[in-house]
Amino acid sequence: MTYPKNPDTIIVKNQFYPKGLTEKMIYNYYMQHKNLIMNQVRNRDVMFAIMPEVNKPVLRRKISGKTIKLTNSNYGNIITGRTITIYSIMGFYEDFVIVDIDADKFDIAKDVVRDVYPLLINIPNIFSCEIRYTGKVGFHLKCHLMRKMRIDDAKEMIQNHLMKTDITKKYTIAPKRTKGTPNIDLWASNKKNGAFITLNSLSIIGLKCMQILQKDFQKFRAIDAKI
Repeated sequence: MTYPKNPDTIIVKNQFYPKGLTEKMIYNYYMQHKNLIMNQVRNRDVMFAIMPEVNKPVLRRKISGKTIKLTNSNYGNIITGRTITIYSIMGFYEDFVIVDIDADKFDIAKDVVRDVYPLLINIPNIFSCEIRYTGKVGFHLKCHLMRKMRIDDAKEMIQNHLMKTDITKKYTIAPKRTKGTPNIDLWASNKKNGAFITLNSLSIIGLKCMQILQKDFQKFRAIDAKI
């Protein structure tokens, strides 16, 4: 197990962690939640955000030139006190789609989720939809499909459905957000080798990606995702 050599070194510092999030705190979090993380990434390539300096993440997709898979045996050696975020990598065929709710402000992103969620669960090929806080400003809606599909086809199916609704009068549905207008992004994650934050991972600001039940969504606050 790669316990931090400098456990009290601060890696993240912001309004949620004014005294700082240390290597020891991050390492202990990932060791305590190993089973939850492994349940999400088993047999899937992953990518990491490593924090060599305070609040300055660097992405790592490969180790020694090879793509990364977490296993029960290598987990404790790969995850260090500077491994702040674990991203899951998309395959060519998947049984889910990630709908990324991208907005300037947390409360606005919540409004978008409330508008979009009922539209998604009414798409015939979707049987359920999870609300996930990404640990920053936005949310992911993970839509579970009736069967595995080419990720491009699944993305197009959802795009076509949403484009026929009045949601386009309030928000954009595009690969990039226009400043001041919330965006429903189907492109960032939904492609082969596309990445999305892993459930129960920490974000680059130290808040955890977590699932929120629909009944609890109204009262959910970003600070609820502190470790």
